Amino acid sequence: MTTPFDQHELPEGPWILEMPEPVVLVLVGVSDALTESPQALASRIADTIGVDVDLGIPDEKPDDVAWLASLQIDGLPVPLLCWPELAAASGTGLPEDIAERPGLVIQSLLHPGDPLTCFANMLRLLTMIDESAAGVLDADTGRWLSRDVLEEQILQSDIDPRDDLLWVVEVSSDEDEHTLRTTGLTRCGRREMSIDVIDSSLVDAAADLLASTASLVLETSLPTSGSTIEVGPGLHLRVSGDVDCDESPVVLEAEHGGEPPYEVLRRLSDDTAAVYRSERSTARHRSLAVHTWATFTDLYERLCAAGAECYVEVPWEDASGEEVVREHLWMEVTACVDGCIMAVPAHDGSLVQGLPTEPSPVSADEICSWRVLLTETAWGPEQIDMLIEHLEAGCPS
Repeated sequence: MTTPFDQHELPEGPWILEMPEPVVLVLVGVSDALTESPQALASRIADTIGVDVDLGIPDEKPDDVAWLASLQIDGLPVPLLCWPELAAASGTGLPEDIAERPGLVIQSLLHPGDPLTCFANMLRLLTMIDESAAGVLDADTGRWLSRDVLEEQILQSDIDPRDDLLWVVEVSSDEDEHTLRTTGLTRCGRREMSIDVIDSSLVDAAADLLASTASLVLETSLPTSGSTIEVGPGLHLRVSGDVDCDESPVVLEAEHGGEPPYEVLRRLSDDTAAVYRSERSTARHRSLAVHTWATFTDLYERLCAAGAECYVEVPWEDASGEEVVREHLWMEVTACVDGCIMAVPAHDGSLVQGLPTEPSPVSADEICSWRVLLTETAWGPEQIDMLIEHLEAGCPS
């Protein structure tokens, strides 16, 4: 199979697909002007991005579509194959006033070396070319991205979108047994992953584990079947599955194999362990934390009055041994004066020794994240708007 990508830019590993599955998006509520002809669509895109678009019209098209267009666009690795469908979103569960609107279907390939940037560029383009459209339906995962969400998270934000925009975790159940599987990794050039046969109490932890591992897999390929991987401090999983069958998922099992990773899931459920973040996810989360830091410190007194516990996540380094060790630790905030946070480690380090026992100053350029525990709910940089709404809805001011 011939790849349209530069071989030197592609990941390698036993679970990497020779060719990613196509990505299919639907611009729902598209205007008549864009679906009039391939030329009209190409012209609109060219006007939007300020660069000529290479338009190709295939010799053959399905009988049930008005036209088919191939568009090579600057910033996207392979052409977009586009066609109009009057009822492209019908039967998807969207509200009737949205689902019955005409759609523009877009099919392409994501670059396996950086599928998130490629996907975000596609969403950005679709959001920009038609201001009257209701949003984008991700036909592969069933996820609906409204125009408001696309404008806020894709167009107006300088921060990378979440990488789990690329996939969803789905649960299938048979009485009290549940199997979880990702959908969307094959379009990133990776095999889907699953955790099989667990009980209801561990479903949430299994979904988080699959999502976190999927994020890591985008940066580091999984080893061969039967190998053990570390997904967090003291958290080990066995990789299992049929390497030769592209349709079967990678199964995450207990370290010794043969059963689901019950111990890892229990530790994640009890909040006594955490999964590593990918480098990209870590950078994104830190950007969000720094971006919302001033709001967090401004809210501190109100949060304390409401009975909240506040924490900051800080990277620590220990250079006293033969090798430098680094670890991210949560510190409990003890005071905030003129925007300056004082905090003390909330737990012992697993790797770093010699942590302070008295409150120390923490500044925005030192943090990785912050967290608020309020009314048995954890709030972080992602939930800053909801946290403000919660305070304004009834907590003391």
